[in-house]
Amino acid sequence: MDNQKQRDQKQMNHKEENQNMENQKKGNQKGNQTEELNARKVMLAAEMYYLYDMSQKEISDRLGVSRPWVSRLLKRARETGIVSIRISSPLAGSPEIEEAIRDRYGIRAVTVVPNVSENDHSNVSMAAASYLVSHIQAGDRIGVSWGQSIAEMTTYVSGVHLPDVSIVPVVGGAGSEVSILSNTNAANLAGALGASCSLLHAEACCADEQEREIVLSNSRVREIIDQGEHADIALLGIGGMDHSRIIGGGYVTAEEVEEMRARGIAGDVAFRFLQPDGRIADVSFNRRVVACDLHRIRENAREVIAIAYGREKAQIIRAALRGGLITTLFTDEETARLLD
Repeated sequence: MDNQKQRDQKQMNHKEENQNMENQKKGNQKGNQTEELNARKVMLAAEMYYLYDMSQKEISDRLGVSRPWVSRLLKRARETGIVSIRISSPLAGSPEIEEAIRDRYGIRAVTVVPNVSENDHSNVSMAAASYLVSHIQAGDRIGVSWGQSIAEMTTYVSGVHLPDVSIVPVVGGAGSEVSILSNTNAANLAGALGASCSLLHAEACCADEQEREIVLSNSRVREIIDQGEHADIALLGIGGMDHSRIIGGGYVTAEEVEEMRARGIAGDVAFRFLQPDGRIADVSFNRRVVACDLHRIRENAREVIAIAYGREKAQIIRAALRGGLITTLFTDEETARLLD
C-alpha cells in the first residue's frame, strides 16, 4: 500500500513539474513576444518620426499610446542605435584626434575644430561658446581669465538669460589691451548671459612679493580671489613663451626671461608660468602674481575650460594637460596634431 502511495505521489510530482515547465515555456514565449512587439514599436515610431516627418501626436494616435510614451520610444531608438544622429557642422569636431588626446592625457572633453583659415579661429571660439552655454547650471559661478581667445569666445555667447549666474575674474589686470583684460572678459560674458558680475580691482603683477601681500590683504581683493577659486566653471587663457603678452608687456625682467628660457618654461595658464611637466614653475614672477591658485580652481570647479590654438601654444597646452589643470580643451586641428 505504501509503495502505491509513493508511486502516486511521484506521478503527481512529475505532472506538476511538467506543468511548471510548460507554464515557464509559455511565459518565456509571451515575454519574447512582448519584447519583440516593443522593439517593433520602437522601430515603427522612429521610422514615422524621422523618415516620414510625422508629429509625436500623430504617432501617438496611430500607435494608440500617449505622447510621453512616444518620446520614450524615440529615446530608446537612439539609445539602442536604431537611430544615429549625425550633425554636419564645422563645429562638430574631429573624433579620432579628440579620442587620441583624451586617451593620452586623461582629459574629460576635447573638441578639435577645423580653422576657417590660417588666421581665423572663429570656429574654435564658436564651439567653446556653444559648449559653455549648454553646460551652465542654475546658480553657477564662472571664473574668467584674461586673454584673446576668451575675449573672442564671449562675442559668440548670445540668446540666453541667466540672472542667477555670477561671473568673477580669476586674475588681476595686465597690459594696455582693454579688450582682453579679465575684468573686461568677465563683464562682457556677464552681459551676454544676463548674469551678475564682480570685478577684481588689482594689478595682475606686483613689483615684489611684499607688494603682493599688501594687495592681497585688501578684503575685497581677497574675497574675489576666493570666489574665483571656488568657481563652478573656469575659463582659462593659455599663452606660449613665443609672442607672450606677459613678456611683451614688460612684466618679466630680462633676467627672469633668461632664467625661464634656460629652464624650458612652457608658457603660462592664467598668468602662472608652468614647467613642461605641468607643475607651477618655481620662478620669481609666479610669486608676484595676483591671481587665483590654479590647483584650487581645478579642485573646486566642475569644469575648467581652456581655449587655445596655434602651433606656438602646443607646448604650454601639453603642459597644462600633463599637470591635470584643465578638464576641457578647445583647439584647432593643426595644434591638436602636435599633442597626440
